[in-house]
Amino acid sequence: MAPNFTFDKYRFETETGRLWSGTLELRLTPKASAVLKVLLMRAGHPVSKEDLFNSVWDGVAVGDDALTSCVQELRKALADDAKKPRFIETRHRRGYQFVAQLTEATDERSANVTPQATRNPAIAVLPFADMSPAGDQDFFCDGLAEELINALTRIDGLRVASRTASFQFRSPGADVQAVGRHLNVDTLLEGSVRKANNRLRVTVQLIEVATGYHHWSQRFDRVLDDVFAIQDEIAERVVDSMRGGDPSRSERPSAARPHTRGEAYEYYLRGRHYLHGMTQADLENSGEMFERAIQVDAGYGPAWACLSAAHATLYEWFGSKEEDLSLAERACKKALELSPTLAEPHAAWGFVLSLSGRYAEAAREFEEAIRLNPAFFEAYYYFARSCFASGEIARSAELFGKAAEVRQEDFQSAMLRAQSLRQLGRIEESRVATREGIRRAERILMLNPTDARALSLGSGALFEDGQVARAFEWCQRSLEFHPDDMTSLTNAACLYAKAGQKEESLTFLERVLARGWGKRDWIEHDSDYDILRDDPRFHRLLSTLK
Repeated sequence: MAPNFTFDKYRFETETGRLWSGTLELRLTPKASAVLKVLLMRAGHPVSKEDLFNSVWDGVAVGDDALTSCVQELRKALADDAKKPRFIETRHRRGYQFVAQLTEATDERSANVTPQATRNPAIAVLPFADMSPAGDQDFFCDGLAEELINALTRIDGLRVASRTASFQFRSPGADVQAVGRHLNVDTLLEGSVRKANNRLRVTVQLIEVATGYHHWSQRFDRVLDDVFAIQDEIAERVVDSMRGGDPSRSERPSAARPHTRGEAYEYYLRGRHYLHGMTQADLENSGEMFERAIQVDAGYGPAWACLSAAHATLYEWFGSKEEDLSLAERACKKALELSPTLAEPHAAWGFVLSLSGRYAEAAREFEEAIRLNPAFFEAYYYFARSCFASGEIARSAELFGKAAEVRQEDFQSAMLRAQSLRQLGRIEESRVATREGIRRAERILMLNPTDARALSLGSGALFEDGQVARAFEWCQRSLEFHPDDMTSLTNAACLYAKAGQKEESLTFLERVLARGWGKRDWIEHDSDYDILRDDPRFHRLLSTLK
């Protein structure tokens, strides 16, 4: 359910866009309500005019007067003063910012319930600031924060915001309470890294969202090779602090993780940085970095597992070269040999097997990955994709649902679950999942209005929800921002097919396949393309796929 916000004597219902003062509804025009929603979602942060135009008017060209009119309407409703704002502050040449303290709850009752009493404790690890002399260590800062996220994810009973969600907040000096509310967590871990040659200084602080109180802060001055000890100590301090210092409940989040030399780890983190880029150049660069890490330490299993993932993703999306699949297979087997008790190599091997059409074997590897780490989102997600491609639609629906539970801000798993349910004829469940996926995508777009995957995958969900005009608006925005992006083109082909526009769909599909993207098994089981199945051009295109 979408969150509601309360501030001062007011309450705003995100789902309906209605503003209340006690029991009195304050009538707003739809656009003014939408502007308020964006400002509340990003409370404590300046929101540019461009972001507001993209979010509220879906990129349609309107003048500044339209936005100014909405802000004036909101100030009148809230009895706010532009010169001495209590709620909406004008940020000169930047836009607007919601400045009042607010609370967020899924309904009125939950607004008065202590979060810890109703759910597991939750934490977000924000990207660490780069304080290095040259300012060139972003990859290391991000990698260190991501490794801490991965370590904390393995703690039973602790909910951890994903990298995708947390890393949207990079602004220095951000309002931690606003960030925490947006991420729906109880505590935030933030920090900085200063790296010079072989010396490393890491400063971290754990902050309670509700009060802004610092539970603890610590500075580590070590050599680079001690980075794993730093990670272990930070993770253990976090867990101990969030569990009230009860030693009987302590766990060692990182004790089972392989360690390596500092130089190899640097290359590994550089590779992870590129791996998230998901362009062909990024994936090729990531593979090169993992290979360098392996040259320094051939016994470092995580580098082998990530090398496999890089080549497997290149195979899936960029040309289906047998060389990439072969390299992915060899690297994954080495990772399993070195780190058989880690979930990541098993999930990577499951991914490789599924790309080879060996779905039964892939299922066993994904199941083992989930057994080793029940909170491993990627294992559920890629297992679900494997099941969908093999025609096990019911199982894919179940696994996409699990993935959506593990990563509660992920829109992809919610939307793909909706598609699986729709193909099973479970229409009402599909409708609910579709709307949940849209809600999650909207939340992502509040912070990043040009996100290609949220816009393009979201366009299909909007179409299924009956929001046809908005669906095509999102699709066009995705194509305008990312005209050559595989996600934008693939989902445009799906949208136009669902809309019955066969020629347009086939043209987009042709562009997709000409770039070496697309998998035959997936397309054959994707109901979005049903209208094309009797078309000779569609069959000719499919015949080019493996």
